[in-house]
Amino acid sequence: MTILTFITTIANILLWLATRQTVTLLVQQIRHQVASGHSEAKHYIVEAHRDIFFRLLNNPSLLQGFTQANNLDAQDWELQKVSSFLISFLINQVMVNYLNFQNDIISQSHFDGFKRDAQDVFEYATVRSHWEKVRLTHSHSEDFRRFVDTQLL
Repeated sequence: MTILTFITTIANILLWLATRQTVTLLVQQIRHQVASGHSEAKHYIVEAHRDIFFRLLNNPSLLQGFTQANNLDAQDWELQKVSSFLISFLINQVMVNYLNFQNDIISQSHFDGFKRDAQDVFEYATVRSHWEKVRLTHSHSEDFRRFVDTQLL
C-alpha cells in the first residue's frame, strides 16, 4: 500500500509539473497572439490613413473642393501634406516595429538593423521638427516616445 501511495504521489507531482508547463506555454502563446493582433491593428490603421490621404490626392474634384473650402492653395497644400504624410508614415512604421520588438514578434538583430535605418531618417531636420509636433499624440506609449527621444534623435 505504501509503494502504491508513493507511486501515485510521484505520478501526481509529474502530472502537476506537466500541467503547469502546459499552462505557462498557453499563457505565452496568448500574450503573443494579443501582441500580434495589436501590431496588425496598428498596421491596418496606418494603411487606412494612407489610403484616405491618397484617395483625396488622386481625386481632383475632391482635392479642389477640400482646398477651396479651407481657403488653401491646392499645390502648396498638396506638397506640404505629402511631405507631412510621408514623415508621419515613417514615424508610424518606426512605432509598429518598436511594438513588434517589444512584444517579441521580431528579433533583436532585425530590430537593430531597423533602428539604424530609423536613426538615419531622424537625422533630417524635417523629421525631427515633425516629431516635436506629433510626439504628444503618441501619449499611449511613453516607452515609444522615450525610445525615439533617447535612441533615434
